[in-house]
Amino acid sequence: MIRHAALIVLPLSLAACNIERDPGNDTTSISVNDQKIEGTVDQAVNLLESAAGEVKEAADKAAPAIEDAARDVGNAADRAGDKIEAGAEGAARGVREESRDNPPPANNQ
Repeated sequence: MIRHAALIVLPLSLAACNIERDPGNDTTSISVNDQKIEGTVDQAVNLLESAAGEVKEAADKAAPAIEDAARDVGNAADRAGDKIEAGAEGAARGVREESRDNPPPANNQ
């Protein structure tokens, strides 16, 4: 997060720099407007705080929907498990009845 803030502040801070070139003396001077930098940093902080608030608000709104979805998935899994169990019990009962009613042929050798 701090690195992202630096990416915002750095280009904006460059706007606070004044570069003056004196071709007669072949010199270049750079001055920094501290007030512009301070204002830029304040703006970046405000933007980051606002973004953090929006992320928190979105997460708060999403949490109940995620909980409901998780509950729905759990309930569906329970119902599917019940159906599988009932189907397995029915199949086992059918095999037992089939075996009792139709015993395998005797092995006459």
